[in-house]
Order: sequence, then structure tokens, then C-alpha cells
Amino acid sequence: MRNVVRSTVVSGLVLAVVAVSGPAQATHEYDGMMPTANYDVICLSASGPADGEVCRTDNADVYWYADSANPGELEADDFNALRTMLLNEYVPTDLALTYDSSPVFSGDAETDLVYQEAEADLPLPSGILGATWCNGAAPAYYECDQTYIRIVSPDGFRRYGGSIACHETGHGVGLVHGNDASPRLDPGDARLGCMVNEDQFPSDLGSDSTHLINVTY
Repeated sequence: MRNVVRSTVVSGLVLAVVAVSGPAQATHEYDGMMPTANYDVICLSASGPADGEVCRTDNADVYWYADSANPGELEADDFNALRTMLLNEYVPTDLALTYDSSPVFSGDAETDLVYQEAEADLPLPSGILGATWCNGAAPAYYECDQTYIRIVSPDGFRRYGGSIACHETGHGVGLVHGNDASPRLDPGDARLGCMVNEDQFPSDLGSDSTHLINVTY
């Protein structure tokens, strides 16, 4: 994990953070950030998408990379959809996102989130639209140094307005499904935003998930 001065950079676009006054978010209505009373799993390195558990990324400064080589390459329109989703949903949180044009895959400064498109040589379990797993567990029980996010092809990064990527990124920073929240929520509860676990996903992160990220990081 890299220690940097906090700034927000999304694939070359630098966003200035300006303090403005506005209504305060009072609280979240449930605990959907692992560990919860219903999801308390120590983060371990997994061998692939079938073995993944929800972990938290290990720092508010989040470096992300979109695979640029086959198999797993994101085409330009999928990359742009991913970048737009992150800009709209995760940049407004207390996470500081930076695109990593020189990704690191080993050592103590690994790129935090690595996005891939599923291919024959990089499959997903049958019937799954996306999967998130820890590739390098951090020393802290619940944290991961490098997380892989693989999404169905074709066009999975653009489906439902980019909400599959929003959902899987939520897992990458520690958000859980409704049935793992405390108290438990229906998987389709609207408060979950894109963490809804049904056939289709809302496209926005939602105020509760945003607040959960902010109080964690």
C-alpha cells in the first residue's frame, strides 16, 4: 500500500476537493460494512473468484487498475464506463481513488483494486455476474492489500448503468449483502443501493453505503 498525499485522480482527471456547506448525513440505518454481527470472517488470500470472501481494502488511498492485456482486457467503452462509475459513486466518498498506470502485483505496495473482464481463460463461476476476491491479505484481520474484481463479458461493466462494477467495488472496500448486514436486510432492500443482490442492481451506491465507507475510512 502506498502512502501518498491525499488527492483524487481518475485516469488522468484530477478533481479538486472543495469544502462546501450542506446537509449532514446523520447516520447509516444498518451495519453493512464487514465485520458485522452476521458476517465476521477473517480476510485470507484466495486462489480465485470461487473462493473469495468480503474483505476491506487496507487504506483510504485506493489505487486501481483496469487490465489492459488479454485475457481480461477491458475495451475502451468498458474502461470508460468503469471510470465514470467510480467518479460518480466512489470519488464523492472519503476514499481517495487514483488510477495506477504502472500496477504493482507483488510486495508491500500492491495496486489495491485490479479489474478484469471474464474470458474463457479467466472464467467466473456459472451464473455469476461478477466476483471479488483478495489476492494478498494484509496483516490486519479484515483487510486486503490487493483485491481482484472480475466481471462478466461481454459488456458487463456497462450493464445496468455500471452497477455490477459498483456492487463488486463495494465488496472490495468491505460492503456486504443485505443478509450479512446487521440487522439483516432483504437482499433487495432499496437502502443497499448497488449492493442489492438480485437480478438487477440499482446504479447508485446510496447514502447508507456512502456513510458506511466514510465512517470506516
